[in-house]
Amino acid sequence: MTKVTFEEKYYSAVKETVYKTQLSNGLTVSLLPKQDFNEVYGFVTVQFGSVDATYTSLEKGLRHHPAGIAHFLEHKLFERENSEDIMAAFTRLGADSNAFTSFTKTSYLFSTIDHLLENLDLLDELVGDVHFTEESVLREQDIIQQEREMYQDDPDSRLFFATLANLYPDTPLATDIVGSEKSISEIQVSNLKENFTDFYKPVNMSLFLVGNLDVEVVEEYFSKKEKEVSNQFTVSKEQLLLQPVKQTDSLRMEVSSPKLAVAIRGNGQITEAESYRYNILLKLLFTMMFGWTSDRFQKLYETGKLDASLSLEVEVNSRFHFVILTMDTKEPVSLSHQFRKAIRQFSNDADITEEHLDLVKSEMFGEFFSSMNSLEFIATQYEPMDRGETIFDFPKILQEITLEDVLEAGHRLIDNGDLVDFTIFPA
Repeated sequence: MTKVTFEEKYYSAVKETVYKTQLSNGLTVSLLPKQDFNEVYGFVTVQFGSVDATYTSLEKGLRHHPAGIAHFLEHKLFERENSEDIMAAFTRLGADSNAFTSFTKTSYLFSTIDHLLENLDLLDELVGDVHFTEESVLREQDIIQQEREMYQDDPDSRLFFATLANLYPDTPLATDIVGSEKSISEIQVSNLKENFTDFYKPVNMSLFLVGNLDVEVVEEYFSKKEKEVSNQFTVSKEQLLLQPVKQTDSLRMEVSSPKLAVAIRGNGQITEAESYRYNILLKLLFTMMFGWTSDRFQKLYETGKLDASLSLEVEVNSRFHFVILTMDTKEPVSLSHQFRKAIRQFSNDADITEEHLDLVKSEMFGEFFSSMNSLEFIATQYEPMDRGETIFDFPKILQEITLEDVLEAGHRLIDNGDLVDFTIFPA
């Protein structure tokens, strides 16, 4: 038996100690004991998402797979060798289980009060092998087609992904995470098995446990399971080839009021190490300009041109970064013009002041520490394989940020960024 030990890192800003190690097979394991909770969350993340349908294998060269392959594989991994759904096995242990796919990752999680180690065994089984047939894949195609249609019928989902498609035309981001009707129908057992073999390697995965757990018990568990396997990752992910954006577009749906999205694509390079901090800077900037504490929002709200539906989405990683504002408004054309102009002229914006920055930072501090009372929040927001900072660095980062930092981030995004808008009008 090989003894597994964890290194400790104390985060003074949140008064938390994270225990972390990398097993000999390459898997990164992180633990955050929180004895004042009854539950434990287990969270496995695979660095494989919807943008990875095309990649280069060191052995096989350039590989092309149908869009939606990562999401489809997420669904099929719940199928056990006896055709049972592994979710039922979690339920028998008193655990809840779930999974989701994003642009760059696939994650599997459970939450439980009892039987932590047995649930860990199930999680290992879930991501450790595949058990599906041609027949079960055909059945799953129908299920995922129905899921896709549900998203297509949802105006907010449609607005977001249509806007994203116009920001990133002819790239994997132009297709919904679940894929298209055509691509879903093209997914076969061979595609799924090849992607599983190439991406579901321990060295490309991480496990995070947070909640009522004993570090020594988990150490012993992994010491017994520790075994030498290849920890080489033989896949090179593709960079997005940026095409000119589609600056304005619209469609009609059954909505009671027009829905507007205004978005900007960053065209510069962001390193993985700086992405977390840059994300915070952009959230501060756009919250100051358009959030409910801004004069702009208050005036638009008081005149009935905008309501509380306004939301902000910021996505930053080393392969792409963008900001999307979505809202319900009776005056989408007028607001699009106002928002576009404000973004381009942000450095002269009356809402971007030291006082307003302090106010927004205070709000973010409050929201963050409130969220830290949720194990689910911590589990879903912490990324053990991050090369840079994590959510436990958030208070320190936020405290150190100056107005000059925010303005610099704004110039970095906006000066060479591309703006688009998308409107859904009532049918």
